Amino acid sequence: MPPSRNSALTMELKDPFAPLVGFDSRKAAQVASYFALRNNGKIEKLKLIKLMYLAERESMIRHDHPMFYDEYYSMKDGPVCSSVLNGINGNIDRSIWNEYVAHNGNIVIPVKRLSRDDMDEVSPAEYAILEELWEKFGRMSASRIRGYTHDHCPEYREVTSGRLPITYEDVFKAVGKKDPSGIASAISEFRKLEAMFHT
Repeated sequence: MPPSRNSALTMELKDPFAPLVGFDSRKAAQVASYFALRNNGKIEKLKLIKLMYLAERESMIRHDHPMFYDEYYSMKDGPVCSSVLNGINGNIDRSIWNEYVAHNGNIVIPVKRLSRDDMDEVSPAEYAILEELWEKFGRMSASRIRGYTHDHCPEYREVTSGRLPITYEDVFKAVGKKDPSGIASAISEFRKLEAMFHT
């Protein structure tokens, strides 16, 4: 049975960049600004994307849930937070991302200088993760961090073009959680609740 005119119109209007329900654009934008500021006020987009993925991953290791509730993919330059990349590129929630970062080609710069109080979406535990990640990776080049994610993130699968999804369960398995499926299911339930409040 062919789709009705209304359903066809809905399919045409669907935003290809729309993040999953539950993705926290404001928190992600604040964290992106934090890393850009720590990197002397500008940061290569590849380096930023790797740091953002590592922040998500470290939150999952420590707290059994991601920091931004993004979705992840294996791409040729390593694992990627999809909606974070779309936010940086200006494809989602522009009014939010434009408050915190701008980009010029492959360079991302903070729009304003943030104090810790300005990062109101970031909890103390999450801020501790950011500080520790910066101490460990901040002086590395983008290519070195890229290499690190290839070598130390078993959930990543090598690809030469396109992308392959990385599930929450993939990450929880890779970091050695005892019940990766159960923890991933809890995140799915959270998303269902969020969807109920956003319909």
